[in-house]
Amino acid sequence: MFHTVLCDLLGIRHPIIQGAMQGAGGPRLVAAVSEAGGLGVLPTFGGSEKELRDDIELTRTLTTRPFAVNITPIGRAFTESRAAICIEMGVPIVTTGRGDPGSNVVRKLKEAGTIVLPVVPSVHHALRVEAEGADAIIASGMEAGGHVGRVSTMPLVPQVVDAVKVPVVAAGGLGDARGFMAALALGACGIQLGTRFMATVESECADWMKQRLLESDETGTMISSLMTGKPVRAFATRILREYEAALGHADSAEERAELRARYLKELRSAPVEDRTMAAGEVAGMIRDIRTVREIIEGIIEEAAVLAGKLYRMSREEGARTTDSATPGRTGAMKN
Repeated sequence: MFHTVLCDLLGIRHPIIQGAMQGAGGPRLVAAVSEAGGLGVLPTFGGSEKELRDDIELTRTLTTRPFAVNITPIGRAFTESRAAICIEMGVPIVTTGRGDPGSNVVRKLKEAGTIVLPVVPSVHHALRVEAEGADAIIASGMEAGGHVGRVSTMPLVPQVVDAVKVPVVAAGGLGDARGFMAALALGACGIQLGTRFMATVESECADWMKQRLLESDETGTMISSLMTGKPVRAFATRILREYEAALGHADSAEERAELRARYLKELRSAPVEDRTMAAGEVAGMIRDIRTVREIIEGIIEEAAVLAGKLYRMSREEGARTTDSATPGRTGAMKN
């Protein structure tokens, strides 16, 4: 029922991609997602070239199914070096972060036969990466964890779908079958999940991170520029709130730089209760720790049930409309 063009493009069973997550999504999680029929994705942000090579090799010992590497475009040298490793090691699929990898990098990946799926926060960005040669686009709303744009998932996805000719994947604020079905209704051919996969048996999240997820509510995350200098959605903490409040009163670039340096130092040495990590608004929906397979298969099975309910509802509504629109029908039944 849910075999889409994304499944054919990536060689996967279910149209579900795991968002790349530094500190949570290592080879064990990536392999588990791919083994369960989705697409696992290794992160590169914060890691060395050697670590990336080691992660690729280890993942290949854990699964024979397709997996991807995510390249966060944080500078030309970083982006090109990680792309070169992916080409050298024959990684079949690459996703890119919310920055533009650039036509040169995309061209080299495409020439090597690599499938490229950029993550974008806007229609303008989607059109640019499509022109560069993207095979599909992941439209990620501001509900997502990590680097975010300014548009929410619900209005972003259909606008990207309408603007581009390549397949579109929805991301941001999705964590269960309801989100999956909503994404398909918006015109997407699949979904990307990040935060939900943090709360799994296979994730590398520290215990305090998993506990924070279980205790979070709909206001448990916030957007802050403290971690990277760009807007990042993460667990809301005292340090992040104080930094953003102080930033609003800074009058110069020098003062803003001093504030960031001071609060970054405090964040790095903070006790557990004041630590943070990228997480999406869907954290407020997470109430248990499951295996990756349970999450993926649960989404597909529950989506099938939802589809059946929607179909029955439409048939019942159609029948009621027909009955009320047929002249003399009630009288005829009485006779």
